[in-house]
Amino acid sequence: MALTVNNIGSNAGTRGVPTDMDNAMEIYYGSVLTAFERKNVFLDLVTTKSIDSGSSVSIPVIGQGSDADTNTHVPGTELTMSAIPVKERIINIDALEYFALAVDKFEEKVLHFETRGELAKQAGEALATKIDKAVANALRLAAETSGTIGGAAVQKDGTEVNNDAIGAGATPEAKGDAMIEAVFAAVAAMEGKDVSGEKVLVVDPLHYSYLAQSKAVNKDITSGDNGGINKGTVMEVAGIRIYKSNHVGTGTAMTSTKLLKGLIFSSEAVAVAKLMDVTSEVNYIPEQLATLMTTYFSYGMGVLKPAAACAITSTT
Repeated sequence: MALTVNNIGSNAGTRGVPTDMDNAMEIYYGSVLTAFERKNVFLDLVTTKSIDSGSSVSIPVIGQGSDADTNTHVPGTELTMSAIPVKERIINIDALEYFALAVDKFEEKVLHFETRGELAKQAGEALATKIDKAVANALRLAAETSGTIGGAAVQKDGTEVNNDAIGAGATPEAKGDAMIEAVFAAVAAMEGKDVSGEKVLVVDPLHYSYLAQSKAVNKDITSGDNGGINKGTVMEVAGIRIYKSNHVGTGTAMTSTKLLKGLIFSSEAVAVAKLMDVTSEVNYIPEQLATLMTTYFSYGMGVLKPAAACAITSTT
């Protein structure tokens, strides 16, 4: 007996079969995004805002009222008005950034190994690195930025905490302990400026290794709740989650001439405006007998709240 099979595809009764180009696009774009998200550290840790069009984003900045602005009412008298400054910070959209590759059809067939997956990985990582460096630089600038806008002190200034033992410590453990001291000092300074929200610390792999050998973790062979020597990990210091990235900008000279060693910040420190998110295209160029694979984005970034950023530095 023949079976009658119900077709659950389209309303027309047929299921669309993807073309080779559709498959290439899906695989390439998916690989790019996977590599991008794996490589990127900073973007998910700051404020992001997407726009449909325009060349900039205006973000309002409103001053902080205080108890000194309150008044005692005297019956029969007019109310005394308090003034809270209202300013704005402008985040300009940068030029389009792209990564383009052309794959020769014949060469791709001749090669005895798969190429597109690796090419997509390289494209995703290149773009992630570009954005990571830009956001890290904006965070460093935030730590050096004044809270005065248009002559009005509407925000608190950024913070820099220096500890020379981070660079001059005799051992990795001593350098890690100095980093811990700086983190606690930074947290105290930021909380003294009423910085709310979850804070994070991002350091390069070398200084992360110092922390993993410091008082921050157990010195036993096995890992404790905050990491251990056996895995070389450390999770938190002073209640702050720790991340590592090659793009912190370690060694960059600050305005104070001190050298950057790490960045502590909350998401409010920097804003990233997205005009065009990471997008990939795959197009066959018959005149070249090649496939053009492009990935691009258009972001802009800038300081949002200086007090929410702190640079940890050392003289050496």
